[in-house]
Amino acid sequence: MQEFIAIDFETANPQRVSACALGYAKVCNCEIIETNGYLIKPVGGHAPFQSKIHGIKEEHTFDKPEFGELFREIQNIFNYPLVAHSLFDKQVLNALSDHFDLGLSFEYIDSSAVAKEQLPNIKNCKLKTLVKYFGLPAFKHHDATEDSIACAKIFLKLQENEKGKLLQPLMDEASVFKGIVMGILADDEVNYKEAYELLYWLEDHTEIAAQHRNIYLTTKEVLEDDHLDKIEAIEMKTLLDNALKTL
Repeated sequence: MQEFIAIDFETANPQRVSACALGYAKVCNCEIIETNGYLIKPVGGHAPFQSKIHGIKEEHTFDKPEFGELFREIQNIFNYPLVAHSLFDKQVLNALSDHFDLGLSFEYIDSSAVAKEQLPNIKNCKLKTLVKYFGLPAFKHHDATEDSIACAKIFLKLQENEKGKLLQPLMDEASVFKGIVMGILADDEVNYKEAYELLYWLEDHTEIAAQHRNIYLTTKEVLEDDHLDKIEAIEMKTLLDNALKTL
C-alpha cells in the first residue's frame, strides 16, 4: 500500500467519543508528505487522569472546535485507507461518527496486529518498542501528531518486510480477542488505555463478552471510577494471565 493516512487520537475522558486531539501523517508513494495535528473540544470535558497522560487540559481546548465542526475541514482524510496502531482509534472514530451523525465509512488497518503477525518473536508490539526495533527516530509518545508519524513509519517498515505486500491478518473474533489479551500482557503490566480498549472491544463483541463474562465484568468494575490504580492493574493482569491459558 503506497498511499494511506496514519492517525492517532487522544481522548479527554473514558468515553470513546471524547477525542481531544487528532494527529495524522499522509503517505504517498511510500513517503510521508504531510503531517498535522488538531486540538478538539471534547465531548464530556476533561478528566484529570487522562490529562495526566497526554497533558491536554480544558485550558487547551475550551476555544477549539468540536469534532463535528472540525470534520468539515478534514473530511478528505477519511477517504484514504486509515492506519493506526491499535483498535482504540477505530473505536473512537466510530463513536465520533455516531455522535455527530457523520455517516463515516472507512478502510482501517491496525498496524499493531500486522506487527504481531509479522514479528511473532518480538517482546511486544507497542509503538516505542517497534520504533526502537526498526531504528527509527525517538518521538514524544501521547502527542497525537508524533504518534501518527511513528505509526506511519512503522507501517512502511512492515510493508518493506513483506516486499511491499500488505498482509493484514484476517482472524475470527476469538483469535482477535486472544491477540488483544496477548498484546496487553506482552510487557507484564496492564495500563489504563489497554484496559479501556479491552472494555470497548468486549462491549462491541457481546458473544465473546458473554463467553468471558468474568473478564468483562471485572474490567468494567475496575474502570468505574475512571482510574486504574496499581492494585486494580495487578488484578487485571492476574485475570488475563489465567484466561490466556485457556484461549
